[in-house]
Amino acid sequence: MALTDIAADPRLIDTTAYDGNFVVAHVLTTYTGVSLNRDFSNLPKSIQYGDATRMRVAAQSKDRAMRTFFRHYTGETVQDTARSRFLPQQTARHLQALGHSLEEAHAQAALIVASAGMQIDKANTERTRAIAYVPAQAPERLAFLASEVWDETAEARVKMGQAIDGALAKRAKKSKSSADTSGEDTDGEAEEPSGRKGPETAGIEAPKLPQRIVGRAAAAFAPGTVAELAIFGRMLAEVPEGTVYSAAQVAHAFSVDPLAMISDDWTVKDDWQDLGVFGAAGKGTTYLASGTLYQYAALDRRALRRTLSKSATPAEAEDLARLAEQLFVTALAYATPSSARSRTGSAAAPTLTIAAATDYPLTAAACFESAIEAPAAVTAAQRLTTYLRRAQRHTPLRGGICRWLPPADEDCPALPPVLACEDD
Repeated sequence: MALTDIAADPRLIDTTAYDGNFVVAHVLTTYTGVSLNRDFSNLPKSIQYGDATRMRVAAQSKDRAMRTFFRHYTGETVQDTARSRFLPQQTARHLQALGHSLEEAHAQAALIVASAGMQIDKANTERTRAIAYVPAQAPERLAFLASEVWDETAEARVKMGQAIDGALAKRAKKSKSSADTSGEDTDGEAEEPSGRKGPETAGIEAPKLPQRIVGRAAAAFAPGTVAELAIFGRMLAEVPEGTVYSAAQVAHAFSVDPLAMISDDWTVKDDWQDLGVFGAAGKGTTYLASGTLYQYAALDRRALRRTLSKSATPAEAEDLARLAEQLFVTALAYATPSSARSRTGSAAAPTLTIAAATDYPLTAAACFESAIEAPAAVTAAQRLTTYLRRAQRHTPLRGGICRWLPPADEDCPALPPVLACEDD
């Protein structure tokens, strides 16, 4: 698998040798003075659990960090993905590279994207109304199709261009009208009482194309050999059969100790501020948190292989599934959300990582219902391994590994007998 093979990464956590329908991972990582995941108040996310308020990192934030980690290993074998609304824009750029004019490329790209089922945004016709989560090669595939049927779709392209011009003109007129009547009561474009958007928010109505073109356009969104899509899934309601069911469970991470938060006041110095002007050019406050996070995730091996086998041979699907499992487990342990990572040096190696195969994917969150006072890392590791040993009686792990990196010279806590500590 050449450059796409994670085996060259020393952080690799490989559970593929152990039998079981699921792989579960339990990770403890200590963070100090970080802003990993903020709420709308610019505060670190939190959760009330057990007897204390804890630091929290949302599953969506962790998912994003893991997907970014995946993309370090993309290439011919493991394809990349993109999450964006600018599918028409990117498709048009590929059409321009094939020699088509900007205006016609814009109209043709919107036509082909819309034919696949994605609605074109009236406010910005270079993007879709909904975010699409697709293979990164989708714009290139759509552009190739659009160029191939260029002459056949000439009439429809003209109509699409007219629809785009009409939508933009109407939008400009509405903006001018709103500016002229600012401060007055208006009701024409308000949201309906039910909370649903009015008809003006619908996408641009696109001309109908032959079904064989529609089918080929929709095929550009197929997951193919994209391990990331096969693991995390997607909801793509606009495209028939566009939904890919996730093979992963990723829980919200929470701290095993009470939330410790500080306000970090900062100022900005203007390097060209002179002539007797004193004081800061800007100031603000960032809120930082510290704590030892417990992270849990599980991967359904059967679901992963079912998705991959739709677009790959059995041998390819098996190779991709094994590679995807390595990426998933390693990413859970080492991928760090990027909210303020660069300014706070947030990336940290986990104190304890347990990754194992099982037929019973269950979190161990219950063992942290009683908060641990700091320093919590070693105590949390002991509590987690004790819980897993007791759980072996009714929800056994079938085999796996443990990675132990304590903050001091501490022995690895006693593990279930089916786990091997890498430090042994």
